[in-house]
Amino acid sequence: MFHRWSIGLILSLGLVAGQPTRTQAWVLALDSRGGVVADLKPAEFQVKVGGKARPVTSAKTPTDNATAFQSWVLVFEPIRDTGSRATAFIAAADFLVRVPEGDRVFIVARGKDSLESLMPGFSLNRTAWAAALAKVPDMLPESLVGMSKETLQGAGFQPDFKDASDTPGGQEALTGLLARFNSAAPGWSKGTNDQRGVNVLDRLNFDNPLFVSGLTATVGRESRVLGTLLDALAAVPGQKHVVVFSRCESDDLSHPNVKRAMTQRFKREKGDLGGPAESASLANRDMILFQADLKARAAAAGVTLYSVAGAGQNIVGHIGTISPATGGYPFPLAPGVDRQFGQAIQVFGSRYLLQWTEEGTPAAPAALEITTTRKDIKLIVADQR
Repeated sequence: MFHRWSIGLILSLGLVAGQPTRTQAWVLALDSRGGVVADLKPAEFQVKVGGKARPVTSAKTPTDNATAFQSWVLVFEPIRDTGSRATAFIAAADFLVRVPEGDRVFIVARGKDSLESLMPGFSLNRTAWAAALAKVPDMLPESLVGMSKETLQGAGFQPDFKDASDTPGGQEALTGLLARFNSAAPGWSKGTNDQRGVNVLDRLNFDNPLFVSGLTATVGRESRVLGTLLDALAAVPGQKHVVVFSRCESDDLSHPNVKRAMTQRFKREKGDLGGPAESASLANRDMILFQADLKARAAAAGVTLYSVAGAGQNIVGHIGTISPATGGYPFPLAPGVDRQFGQAIQVFGSRYLLQWTEEGTPAAPAALEITTTRKDIKLIVADQR
């Protein structure tokens, strides 16, 4: 197991500012090499709300917060490509091996017609983590099949669920699962090989408006299921992190090519229900609404979102588009992410809890800007306006 404050890495991350007016925020500080900076003092932070300076009253350091447990949720949405599935499962197993002692984990995976929880609530039991993750390759579909129930199925979610501390051999079960994933025969992760060179616009079939509207409705139902989980997490104390693994229709609809398609002169036939450009515009509009809803729910629940997702190299997908706005980070689901994700994600557990005083009750949400007087330090903070 790894201690949070001993982990450093290089991340190309910049300052993200802005969230609703509030009196506290989780802040990640990195040096020029990507290492965690854990010794900033309250006087070294500067807070502005709506452009007006606010006095910082306290800054609990990562070391101060290290004794408090954190809660990690792994959500597996459909992943269609065999190689991408293997990469995602290995990245998840590697992450679980590194989870600090005392932190809790909750695992969710897409079943035949909805997201299903694989345990009743957050668990300390590493043997249970390994058993849950071992089920995912066989149960995870390649696409958003079925008619989503719009609420979490399976074992559900009990915010106050508590289980016994880890049983003997729990860490060995995780390391054994990771070794098994890494050494398994080809095809162990299920799925089919993606056809190379297929344009995302062809896969989305914007020539068929009815198909596109049905697809966006499906993605909308799926987003609402995730939204209900975020709502439920509001009752959980402490830092809460949700990591979404996916490579499916929701990521396709978030592809940058969809926005470009809105201005292209696609062929339009007489008597059709709207041309491809119109279909792309409507799909883009719907995706923005879905993402805004999830972003607002994450903000209300105090959840940081991350993703290991995307429809191609350097394409971060549906959740990746909004994860920086919650203080998280998107990892494109591409070769190599399995070697960096497990270490990188731990850095986000090494944050300051910054608190300040506010003057009265604001009439509307105002931009939050947090900076530091120490040179060559990057701060990562949620944008929750």
